[in-house]
Amino acid sequence: MTRSGEIPAVGGREAVRLVARREITERVREKSFLISMLVSVIIVGLVAVLPTALGLGGEKEYTVGVVDPSARPVADAAARGAGAFDARLEIQRLAPADAAKALADGDVDAVLGARGIRSQEKPDDELVRVLQAANRQVRAAQALRDAGLPPAQAQRALAPPPLAVTTVKPVDSAAEKRGGFAFFAVILLYGQLIGFGYFVAMGVVEEKSSRVVEVLLSTIRPRHLLAGKILGLGVLGLGQLLVLAVLGLAMAGAAGALDIDGDLIVAAALALVWFVVGYAFYAAAFATAASLVSRQEDLQSVITPLTLVLLVGFFMSFGVVSDPDGTLARVSSFIPPIAPLTMPPRIALGEASVVEIVGAFAVTIGATLLLIPLAARIYSGAVLRMGGTIKLRDAWRAART
Repeated sequence: MTRSGEIPAVGGREAVRLVARREITERVREKSFLISMLVSVIIVGLVAVLPTALGLGGEKEYTVGVVDPSARPVADAAARGAGAFDARLEIQRLAPADAAKALADGDVDAVLGARGIRSQEKPDDELVRVLQAANRQVRAAQALRDAGLPPAQAQRALAPPPLAVTTVKPVDSAAEKRGGFAFFAVILLYGQLIGFGYFVAMGVVEEKSSRVVEVLLSTIRPRHLLAGKILGLGVLGLGQLLVLAVLGLAMAGAAGALDIDGDLIVAAALALVWFVVGYAFYAAAFATAASLVSRQEDLQSVITPLTLVLLVGFFMSFGVVSDPDGTLARVSSFIPPIAPLTMPPRIALGEASVVEIVGAFAVTIGATLLLIPLAARIYSGAVLRMGGTIKLRDAWRAART
């Protein structure tokens, strides 16, 4: 993309502001950016609404046809006890001649008769367990009655009080839903970090290969150009992520997929803050790497190490979601390149203490503050040099002081 128009000689702060505004306005005018934003909105909407609309994550529903009166007690017992298996059964009375057609048409999941269970294909294991448990209960009750035990005693023998379940730690009834939120938050953060990091790198190479950067640096200093570019795309990325987060939470709450409360909103807000911190770190690194090359064809080779680090953090975050209080989760929260992807799910799942959150922020921000001046110097020494890939040592020595 060719950058056009000179920026008049101005002070450092004003130059950063003008470059940032230029990055935002030019990026939002690109059709590709608008299309990607629309696709992201559609994906977030589908992820928020479809699981609930399709009945995923809730009770499984089955329809069982009964073709023999002797099988009706088993079907009724299965319907009463299905809740223990997180399932719900609907019972239909069928004539034997209609059973095959009902199975073929998908009107019933299985047909229950005196000889057993019949289905079109392999029946769901959960449905089989429900029916087998009901069959054992009915057969045992019949055996007790045949042995002369009064019906009331037989019922008490077959339905003893359930075992009480207690836990040392309080049980979060919304833990599973929060796990889904944490998983999706990681995907969004990864996509934004790698996407906008690449935007920064691509913009640097485009300006360098088209020599627009030479015009820009005739009026402003390299570090102001770098700061404005990172700031502008960062504001755009944060705005896009904010839109997706608000839309996703609103739709998930309306669909019943999430219980929106104060803790969840705080977790979402902190995820946005972690994006800012992570973006500042990676944008500086991506811009530095991109300044070492002059052609788009060479860009991938210099940013591959950074994308691999992001990918490692992305895969590590899956382990954090499954065990947010484990050693991997605790250690990775204090590794600056990884923390932006591993700390947000811990916060969302309520497994990160205030001390850990503050400490992880401090470590990551500290690493970012150390990286930025180093990145600015390397960028200054490399951005005007054309040709093959520049060595870091040469860029450092060539930096303007």
